[in-house]
Amino acid sequence: MYWLIALLDIMSKALKLIMIKRLSDIVKIHCMLSNAQMKVKCKQFMILTLNLLINQVYTVWDCEIKYVIFMLNLNIIEAFNQVSHVKLLHMLKMKRMLSYIIKWIRSFLKNWKTSLIFNERTSDICKINANILQKSFISLILFLFFNASLIEKCKALRIKIEVFHFINDINILVYNRFTEEICKTLSKAHDICAKWACTHDAMFTSEKYEFTHFTKQSKRFNMMISI
Repeated sequence: MYWLIALLDIMSKALKLIMIKRLSDIVKIHCMLSNAQMKVKCKQFMILTLNLLINQVYTVWDCEIKYVIFMLNLNIIEAFNQVSHVKLLHMLKMKRMLSYIIKWIRSFLKNWKTSLIFNERTSDICKINANILQKSFISLILFLFFNASLIEKCKALRIKIEVFHFINDINILVYNRFTEEICKTLSKAHDICAKWACTHDAMFTSEKYEFTHFTKQSKRFNMMISI
């Protein structure tokens, strides 16, 4: 019996690694993350996201036209616990994920259980109340699929806008010659985020909203304006 349990555990880990590889390939195909991001550990995602942001800011600053840059940062509350399995599986189908992978993910998301060991005592097995487990790399990929439609809708505004996302942080960067136009654009993007949250059982916390300006000539622009 001992060897049978050990073999099942190895098979489970091997299957998970195979699925991570398959999901990673799909993410690359749909450009949800850069190749560099897919090759690093999860803890390095934030550093790469910051590098992308810095590069974008300097690219805008190097333009002949003098732009001012505003960035709105939104944070999804308890992101992994709020993921709707129905919406996630629907998004996977929309991305034309292979049916056998969707079936495996549906099974992966259900019936997680655990027990605690303390002072050589083991607790009863209890159910884990989490829609997606946070510490798993495959969960990070699944969350990218879950909020993919939000990123696409923001970018579909077809204006001078860039969207950077670090898991549950959405950073909307807009640049223009006029701060008033920027605020109008950010307001539209915020409305899109609010509607997405309502339809996906997610929630943004206004307490963590951050509004950031990037400019070399602060006196040239109205920096006191707000959304």
